Amino acid sequence: MSYSVKETSSYKEDIDALMRINTELMSELWILRDRVKVLEKILEEKKILDPMCVDDYVPDETFSNNLEIERDKFVRRIAGSPWAKDINLETLIKNGQR
Repeated sequence: MSYSVKETSSYKEDIDALMRINTELMSELWILRDRVKVLEKILEEKKILDPMCVDDYVPDETFSNNLEIERDKFVRRIAGSPWAKDINLETLIKNGQR
């Protein structure tokens, strides 16, 4: 599967593409937020997790660095997608951005 951005797209097509990206991201974000809230609630009810435990958590340096690397990959993948010339599953896997 391969997706390519057309070389000659109109302004309206560009805006439409950005709106589709934004809509999909909002949908995925909501799904993740919902699932995290459900997991936190289940863990609280089972007395496995204190309600403030997640908010008060401070990652160690290694984990913090890993989070930063993953965040940067995510931002490059999402913010760069409208201008990508060739995006396909193989290149995403190769670059660790899947």
